[in-house]
Amino acid sequence: MARRKEHDAQVDPFTAGEPTLPWDEPGVFGGLFNGIEPETCILDGSPYDGPTKTRDDYEAPSADDTADHSRREQSPGLSEARERKRQVQAERNAARRAVKAAPKDKRGPSTLGKTLRVIVIFVVLANVLPALLYGIGDLFSDLTSGTGSPELIEPEAPSYDGHDPSPGIDMDSLDDDERTCVQICEAYLQAIASEQSPERTAVIDGLNQSMMETTGYTCEELGIDANAYADWALSNFSYRIDSCYAHTDEGTASLYLYTWGPDLLDMRATLRQSVYSYMSELDTGEAGAKRPLTENKQAHVRELFAEAIENAEMDSESFLGFQLAFEDGTWVLDLEQAQYQLGIPLGY
Repeated sequence: MARRKEHDAQVDPFTAGEPTLPWDEPGVFGGLFNGIEPETCILDGSPYDGPTKTRDDYEAPSADDTADHSRREQSPGLSEARERKRQVQAERNAARRAVKAAPKDKRGPSTLGKTLRVIVIFVVLANVLPALLYGIGDLFSDLTSGTGSPELIEPEAPSYDGHDPSPGIDMDSLDDDERTCVQICEAYLQAIASEQSPERTAVIDGLNQSMMETTGYTCEELGIDANAYADWALSNFSYRIDSCYAHTDEGTASLYLYTWGPDLLDMRATLRQSVYSYMSELDTGEAGAKRPLTENKQAHVRELFAEAIENAEMDSESFLGFQLAFEDGTWVLDLEQAQYQLGIPLGY
């Protein structure tokens, strides 16, 4: 390429030629500035010569020279890298060949090693094998049993019967009026199981009414023995007097007691449901007429009755209160209020 070593370039704008101003163009202002000469700017009366800059003495390399120089600089590095790679690969190959060519030790474990292995295996089997065989035997016994499942161990029934374990009322801590009230209430409670007691009659009437409301039949028509029901209910009834307070000045006394026995209300509800379901399947009446039940049908109702008694809760607890009054020099139990209280545990 062409180059010039020496060249003085005028780089100062003050040495540039005079520009053509707009008003110097012919016909622009229509002779507006004719006859007006611009003033010449003179600095100090001497001509001005702007500074000059000598061009750099630099030869740009050609494309061929650059490629040759790059190859000369890079070739040694690439060659060394390739040579190192070949050396590493050669060392690896030599190591592999040395491993393959090395003689293999075909000797087995020593006699002592074999003996130790046998001893260890024997000890492990002696401790693990009996337990494993015992477990397999139990599993086989369970699978071949009659029920097809492991036998369930029933928990022992608790000795506690559900009653309050605290002792009964301490008669020595009561005054004469309170002891008299306690004796009156105990005599009344012991008499409710008699055949003539109104409480027994109320128990029988309660069952009859329940059956009539459900099926339209009395206990006798259904084949149910209501007297046996009353005997069962009252024979399983028990009580414990908890406290007694006599207010002699006011002529009143209160006695409180706990009672336990069958949950008769729940038992009757279960019996009503089962008998109603059975009677619904029978054609017992037509156009309002009630047909007597056959002996077989009564026998089935009796089975339902026995099942309800067997499944009844036998230890239902209640807390009652009796009222007494001092009349004509003696304490008298309010029978109507006492019978109403007993209707809770006796289900009437």
